[in-house]
Amino acid sequence: MTHFLDHYTLRYTPLSPVHIGTDESYEPTNYIIDDKTLYEFDIEGAINALTAKDRSELDKIVSKPNAQMIKSVQKFFYDKRDALKPWAINTIPVLEGVANFYNGRVGKVVNHESGGGEVINNLEINRCAYNSINRQPLLFGSSIKGAIRTALLNHVNKGQALNKTTDRRTGKLRSEDNRELQQRLLKFQAGKFELDPLRLVSVGDANWVNQDDLPKSKICMTVNRKKHKVVDGNGVERPSQSEGNQGLNKLLEYVPAWRYRAFSGQLTLQDINSIRANVHSSKLPESKLCYSMADIAKICSSFYLPKLKEEVRLMRDREFVDKEWDKSIQRLIASIIDQVKNGQVFLLRIGRHSGAESVTLNGEGVRNIKILQGKDPVTRRQNFTFDDKTKTLWLAAQHKEQRTDLLPFGWVLVEVENNGVSSELPLLNEICSSQHSDDSIWAQKLAQEKTQYLEIRNEAIERRKQEDIKRLEEAEISKAKLEAAQQKELEEAAQAELKRQEEQTRLAQLPKYLQDIAELLKAKKDPNKKDYLVLIDAVKAGQWEGSDKQLVLEDIQTRMQELKEWRPTTNKKDPSKDKEHTRTIEVIKLKSS
Repeated sequence: MTHFLDHYTLRYTPLSPVHIGTDESYEPTNYIIDDKTLYEFDIEGAINALTAKDRSELDKIVSKPNAQMIKSVQKFFYDKRDALKPWAINTIPVLEGVANFYNGRVGKVVNHESGGGEVINNLEINRCAYNSINRQPLLFGSSIKGAIRTALLNHVNKGQALNKTTDRRTGKLRSEDNRELQQRLLKFQAGKFELDPLRLVSVGDANWVNQDDLPKSKICMTVNRKKHKVVDGNGVERPSQSEGNQGLNKLLEYVPAWRYRAFSGQLTLQDINSIRANVHSSKLPESKLCYSMADIAKICSSFYLPKLKEEVRLMRDREFVDKEWDKSIQRLIASIIDQVKNGQVFLLRIGRHSGAESVTLNGEGVRNIKILQGKDPVTRRQNFTFDDKTKTLWLAAQHKEQRTDLLPFGWVLVEVENNGVSSELPLLNEICSSQHSDDSIWAQKLAQEKTQYLEIRNEAIERRKQEDIKRLEEAEISKAKLEAAQQKELEEAAQAELKRQEEQTRLAQLPKYLQDIAELLKAKKDPNKKDYLVLIDAVKAGQWEGSDKQLVLEDIQTRMQELKEWRPTTNKKDPSKDKEHTRTIEVIKLKSS
């Protein structure tokens, strides 16, 4: 049988905080921080946790969407934190400085825009990559392979400068770009990706396999510090531009350092040596660029190990580095020299804030890093230049002012397991086991909380059940009342229709002049106008003649007499000022006409 695939299991131990980002964040409307712990909750949990009165209050808040609403929602959930905590779908320890940062800003305005508008600190926390099924962290295979590719490219390049090439659009001579550099070094081109030797390397996602009860991730703050001290004319150190920009000090979820063999993943190499005799060389990557697992491991260490040492030395000189972490790293590096030489163990740097030097090649002109230099005082445009080295470090901190006990990001130790066998690293295990006393206390506290919260959850479920029963009962009562009201309306409408029909029947049996009177009074526009006045107007308009007219006038006289407004004589000196008398005389005249 032709041997074609070599499978390797890689064990990953984070040596420093690691954050491989996603497009997701923890939103402050889906989490609260209390007692140095982040409690993430979902909509279902919030509904179960909140009382009917709470939910009504929240509905009122979100019914008016504006910047004030965001602040109010943050404060609402923070105020209800004791009710929400038992329903957390995820819990993460938070560094004390980050907890203080949160407590000082949740639901508050942190500054104002130039126009006077409020700016709300939304307290988003960048989330690290995780398995959506079990919510455990993972390392993307693409991130791991990208780090390996950088090391291999650097190995092939051997520190050489970029080649010059003629630009197809301008015809001018320029340095080759990254795509052109990779194609030249690995001897492939667009449309011929089968010649890329890295296509023979397949790296799977590394899943979390650690079985202890310690937290799988934590929350820190990122801070930016100058690599080299710069002082002003008074000898006072100048901070980096990022130190004065609060917007750049992000809250970040990360995988903690010293989690022993926390991740495991597969790396597969395609061995094409057996088919070279039968396939034309123009269709296969060059054999000298097809590396074994041991080659890959050695090349990665040769690229990343010096960078780790240099970064630690620089942080030590600037007194940034956490001293205990520094001692542990030095001990570990000294203990794995043989395994590194044999390709059984290697270093990688992956994820965010790995530093430009770790994701680009060595060599004159190869690394071209944009360095911001502040804004022009007149134009307010951002000034910048390019250099082959960064001027600052992004580090993991508890709070934004911190300048000691800091940690770098992204360093990972990888152990190669072949056929189920891997080298033993007792010192690594020892170091990892000694690092998490605070995390152990946190885990024990969380376990106790879960026991207590189970009872709270059951009580809340029962309360919600009773609320639902009451709501259904009230709905049934409301439905019955509505149906009764509708039935009453139908009955009243039927009675009204019956009366109308009876009235129509009665009117139909009356003399014609009485039917006319009824129609006129029914159709009168002014409800305050007296009926007999409406009839007088109709008589004057000639609606009736002969005997009908006389009968109508008799009806008018009767109506006036009933109202005590029939007045043939008057005691007033000026009879014209007596309205009832005037109307009575008018009716008498109409009778005689």
